[in-house]
Order: sequence, then structure tokens, then C-alpha cells
Amino acid sequence: MLVGMPLLRVFDRMGCGGIILATTGQILATNISARLTLKQMFNLDDAAVAALNGSGRETIKQLLSRGRSRINLDNEDWILIERSCRRPLIMTCVPVPVLSDDGPHSVLLLIDLDATPLPNTACLEQIFGLTRAEARLTLFLVGGKTLAEIAEMLNLSVATVRTQLKYVFDKTHTHRQAELVVLVLRLASLP
Repeated sequence: MLVGMPLLRVFDRMGCGGIILATTGQILATNISARLTLKQMFNLDDAAVAALNGSGRETIKQLLSRGRSRINLDNEDWILIERSCRRPLIMTCVPVPVLSDDGPHSVLLLIDLDATPLPNTACLEQIFGLTRAEARLTLFLVGGKTLAEIAEMLNLSVATVRTQLKYVFDKTHTHRQAELVVLVLRLASLP
């Protein structure tokens, strides 16, 4: 198993694509998020996406060529890749120690600003003692739904949803929806 696979799984939970490159520039491994991003950007079918591992150098070149602007943040270079009718994709390359000539050389990190990583309900239930209904409500809020939309989806009154939200605030020690969203998003990297 490739050394970086656990890292790629963590990137997936955070909603980020990860591509491990060899010193030759060939793709050694990709996570689910990266495969989905590449599939959408280049209109690839499943077979073409599966064939990227062990090759894919041209696809990486095409991805890099779509970078229209570079920004430097804290001495790191990031590339903004504009996408039609979507928020930009943000990419950076992180070097990894070279263990052999054909081993991992770097990891491309792809941040999809349209992806909303969410923890699972079991995580919220176990960490904060939320009920399943409270955890589900919380994930809907983090996903951008309003209380009225949630009430309609769950066939509940808005008053009932507000009552559940009050219990969520109490259990998570938060006071506002924005504060709750920030807290919950921090848990997205947990399994």
C-alpha cells in the first residue's frame, strides 16, 4: 500500500482532492475527491479516471495549464483554477520526502470551494450527545438550509425545529448558527 493513502483518506473527509505524484510526474494515487474533480473538469468517463493511476501526466499538465492566477500565502504558492459556473478550484503542491526514484515526490492538494465536507451524524451524537434528530438538523444547517426549509423537509413545524436547535446550542455550547457551523466543520476530518 502506498505510504500516502491514509493522508488521501483524510483529504477526502475534508472535501479536498489529493493526488500523489512520482518524481517522473506520473500519478501514483488519487483520492475520491480528486477523481471526481478530474472527471468533471475533463469530461472523463470512469475508465479514463481509473487509468490515471500509473499515468496521468498529461492530465496534470492540462490541470496546471488552466491555472489563471497564482497567489502567495505565507510563502506558499497557490493556483486558482477558474471553472465555468462554479467557484474556483484552488491547488497547491506539497513536496514529500523522496524514498525512491519511482516513489512519491509530491502531493497536489485540490480545494473545491463548492464541496461542503460534513461529519457523520454518529460523530455529532458521540461528541456532543446529540440525538439523531438533532444531529440531522445540525448537518442540514451546515449544508446551508434555513430553519423553514428544514422544517418543510422533515414535515415539522418551524417552532419544533427551533426547539431542537436550542437543545443543539446547549449541548454544543454555541449561541448562534454561524458559530455552530464553524464548530461542526472542524469535525469534518474525523471518520
